[in-house]
Amino acid sequence: MTSASHASVRLSLTIWAWLAGLVLLGVILSELAILPLPHSGVIAVVAGLSTVKAGLVALYYMHLKGDRRLLVFVALVPFLLIALALSVVFSSAFVRL
Repeated sequence: MTSASHASVRLSLTIWAWLAGLVLLGVILSELAILPLPHSGVIAVVAGLSTVKAGLVALYYMHLKGDRRLLVFVALVPFLLIALALSVVFSSAFVRL
């Protein structure tokens, strides 16, 4: 194996470890009441962790990190739509009508 392939394997294993750790953290946060947050706050934190995991998968395993900017833009549009939808859903919690 060349040093480039060693670095590639090391990077893949590092990303895998981060993904496994984020999954474990999400399960722990959803099952145990260790955060002093209401249930909706825990859901928001776990959704944020899931967004980070999706970003890691897209950048490293789908190889979007080295692709053209247009393809990255097309991949990021769903994240923007999700953020917009979440802001609409959670805006009722901040504004009393």
